[in-house]
Amino acid sequence: MKDITLVFPQWQGSIDNEALHEGAFALAEGIENLPALNTVETAPFRELEPGGSIAGRDDIVQQLQNALSILEQENPERILLLGGDCGTEVGPVSWMSRKHGDKLALIWFDAHPDLNTPQTSQSGRFQGMTLSAILGNAGPEISKAMFNPLQPKQVFYAGARTFDPPELEFISRNKMPFYGPGELERDPAWLAKQIEEAGFNKVYIHLDVDAVNPIGFAHGKPSPPAGLHFSNVLRIIEEVDKILDICGLGITEFHPGSERGIEKAALLIETTLPGFLNK
Repeated sequence: MKDITLVFPQWQGSIDNEALHEGAFALAEGIENLPALNTVETAPFRELEPGGSIAGRDDIVQQLQNALSILEQENPERILLLGGDCGTEVGPVSWMSRKHGDKLALIWFDAHPDLNTPQTSQSGRFQGMTLSAILGNAGPEISKAMFNPLQPKQVFYAGARTFDPPELEFISRNKMPFYGPGELERDPAWLAKQIEEAGFNKVYIHLDVDAVNPIGFAHGKPSPPAGLHFSNVLRIIEEVDKILDICGLGITEFHPGSERGIEKAALLIETTLPGFLNK
């Protein structure tokens, strides 16, 4: 089984948060025994020009192409993404979609659904359009650059709790599976059962750290209250791993802080991708 680590310090999706660039490198440098480290070439931090439907779009498209070139060359079976902003997920998820087709499910651990589009976003931040991009709805430049998009039925929300009206409308119209922090706390195995019953057997897991309660894992930007406890995230993933094949994990929006946060990220990796750090 070929594993790779994709270090993707993209910051443009946030417009101005340099900490996301630094956070990706902090994880890569602080976690031992990461296999097959590949770093995506990313434009240096600078002030972005205002205007446009996607701020920094040219950089974002070029960096997506850089990431996809690495994935095509390496042809991995499992991917660990250490990303900056959430937009770094478009490459790995679309790669796994090309590889596994309609057998792939995506678990989206995130405080936000990231379903804005260039037409609905008020800020132009690509980090808030990531899932729209993965579904092929973030404009022709992004769609042309990426591999296979997903269908809405392949996405399982875990812990989202802040929505914009256009996002709620899209979720409702497409009957997208949504599981709030409360029900996931009550039964950590519930999500795995729903994915299996829906007919999927491959799973990619996205984790924006703002999905996690900052008490015990304070490495995200200020996030809405009532996030999932870190220990509960681990239990949910353990249940998924019991009955499904996890082919990737993305950790995004990580802000540098204490060494304890690095240790917890390593624990998350080993729980999600067993044996990944021991090769």
